Amino acid sequence: MRTHPGTRIPEIGRVLIFDQAVFLHVPKTGGTWVKAAVTNAGIPCEEYVVDEDIHGDLSYCPHRDRFIFAFVREPLTLYQAYWRFKMTAGWDQRNPFDECCQAPVFTEFVENVLRGEPAWCSRMFEDYVGRTREEEISFVGRFESLADDLVRALRMAAIPFDERAIRSTPPINVSTVSRDLARWTDDLAGRVRQSERRAIERFDYA
Repeated sequence: MRTHPGTRIPEIGRVLIFDQAVFLHVPKTGGTWVKAAVTNAGIPCEEYVVDEDIHGDLSYCPHRDRFIFAFVREPLTLYQAYWRFKMTAGWDQRNPFDECCQAPVFTEFVENVLRGEPAWCSRMFEDYVGRTREEEISFVGRFESLADDLVRALRMAAIPFDERAIRSTPPINVSTVSRDLARWTDDLAGRVRQSERRAIERFDYA
């Protein structure tokens, strides 16, 4: 894999380009593992990185005529994963979302998102997979069934691969911050579910 000349790898914005397909990396949905798994499986692909200040979403997707796939995640667990990651990696002051929502306590982070970036996951997912079901990309998998859905996507795209290598790829990029520090209160979880209703209903996370 290689990075396009003149670009700098940002925190997010990576796109994997295969001969027959394109993978869009939605933040905190297992994209780093996907990259490792396809590498382990010996699948030729190229890593395309857009400008450091731009997310590699559908609007910047090269080869729109190819099979395009991405993964989504249950919104409440994505909030937890994002905050735990940032508590390890640090907040990016070039990222408007981080600048707006950063907080040393999980509940404060969620309150900041609800106040400053409501429906964050819903809007982000739509940016990557299409605003409506009618505009949806070729395949939308789930983080919760990552290996199964990656295998399914590769088969749908008619990409030859070693399934055992995919499934034997260990977890990667796992946060070391305790899950206990990212607990929900019933009230806060309920407000996030209401805010993220579009994503929860569209991707059957009800």
